[in-house]
Amino acid sequence: MRILFFGTYFKFRGKETYISEEIDSVIKNYPNIKYLVYTVGPFNKSNRLIRYNKNVLWVQRRNLKNITVLLLFLKDMIKIFTKFKPNVIHSIYVVESLIMGFLGKIFRVPSILHSRGMDFNYYPFKNLKSNVLARISCKLNKIILTVSKVMKQDSIRLNVPQKKVIFLYDGIDLSMFKPIEKKTDLNNKKLKILHVGRFYPVKCYDLIIETCKELKENNIDFHLTFCGYGPLEDHIKNLIKRYHLSSWISVAGYVDHDKIPDYMAKADLFILPSLSEGMPISVLEAMSMKLPVILTRVGGMPELIQKNRGGILIEADNKKQLYEAILYYFLNPQKLESDGTNNREFILKNFNWDTHAEKLYQIYLKLSYKS
Repeated sequence: MRILFFGTYFKFRGKETYISEEIDSVIKNYPNIKYLVYTVGPFNKSNRLIRYNKNVLWVQRRNLKNITVLLLFLKDMIKIFTKFKPNVIHSIYVVESLIMGFLGKIFRVPSILHSRGMDFNYYPFKNLKSNVLARISCKLNKIILTVSKVMKQDSIRLNVPQKKVIFLYDGIDLSMFKPIEKKTDLNNKKLKILHVGRFYPVKCYDLIIETCKELKENNIDFHLTFCGYGPLEDHIKNLIKRYHLSSWISVAGYVDHDKIPDYMAKADLFILPSLSEGMPISVLEAMSMKLPVILTRVGGMPELIQKNRGGILIEADNKKQLYEAILYYFLNPQKLESDGTNNREFILKNFNWDTHAEKLYQIYLKLSYKS
């Protein structure tokens, strides 16, 4: 079976690592599958071909806004559809899947829109252009994959037939994100908090820092570490200085994905009070590391807190609830250990790549028979 995978990222440590991990898991379990991975975007420094492994050929192309690259792209597509002859097209995000859905119609190859979150459950309901693009992409693609149950429900608002929509949980590298056994020191009052995410407004950094200011003013002994990068980095650092929180908040900046487990091993609690999410990988990794989590009631995140075990759900943009949730764990340190243990068990059961690969393979198989 031959799969054309199209997207912006592939092997990009510290960002969309789930893409390469997904493909690695499929070919590990089903070595009969051959992938042609085609990535287009600013992270590709040159136009080149890479033999990722014997099952995966990776074609890198720079941004399509360049007319030369656009012509190369069209030439590549003709060659891929006439020589490689994919049985299925698998692409991530709405715009990428729209392009591939259109080409799939021309060359009569079934295609998959694999939505990751904000491209499907946030932007289409914030502006008309994103809404129209999402609707067209859904019509062009045979299957719409979502990373959470609630995103499948969101597709109803886009008038997508529910028989086309399948929710498929991601996996994570359970060997990398494996907790170091540690006993919670109930005598140590300092609460070590971790946040991992891109420094974008949707992650609510002002809200987090203002909550920390209130914690400090109420003599709560804590330390928060930010891991990430993005356009708000200077703003975050300036806000920390303005509130005199340099001894309470550290900005680690960009951290290679391989080093994230080290930060999680030192933390007691993970927070992600975002305005919108799909099913954030950083939360799954934190839960796998036995960290309790404080999450907003958005996207797929409520699916991670079962019967109030493992963490606390708060409403979006609610500083009072974020403060109270952090305070709860500060005052109840025994819950850090019990909620963390629950989270590891939950992740082991629901978010492993072998289960993901089996379900994805069955989708490929079903589509290839229909092509």
